[in-house]
Amino acid sequence: MEILNKLVYLKKVELLSKNGLLLKFDNLHIWKTDSPNIYFTERHHDYYEGIFIYFKENVLNYHMLFKSLIGEQLYIEISDKYLNAWYAEYFDHIEDRNTIDHLEEIEIVDFKFEKIEKTATDWKWEYEKLEHIFLNLLAKN
Repeated sequence: MEILNKLVYLKKVELLSKNGLLLKFDNLHIWKTDSPNIYFTERHHDYYEGIFIYFKENVLNYHMLFKSLIGEQLYIEISDKYLNAWYAEYFDHIEDRNTIDHLEEIEIVDFKFEKIEKTATDWKWEYEKLEHIFLNLLAKN
């Protein structure tokens, strides 16, 4: 099994031409829950781990499935031109490993892994999300 990403939080999903998707991963969770982040590999990264996947079938079948998983902790595995997506939060316990429904054994044409530098807009978006959560917590007190 070859896991492509080390950063686990799915941050963005973008449609690509030629029946493809770009999945962007980060190690900072989306600031909508109170759960602690146990997947820090460093304090922060100035890049996303990008996985460009080109599907054999219509990409729209998978686009909304991946978009619904934004904020989740995922591992992407590619082997023999098949894609599997695993929930990372259960991955340490072999008996609990499970793939995501409808995202296992999907035939793909090609894939590419690349580190994608974060832009000022990306950092601003992250800060605004954090600021919004902080202000909501402050208002509760």
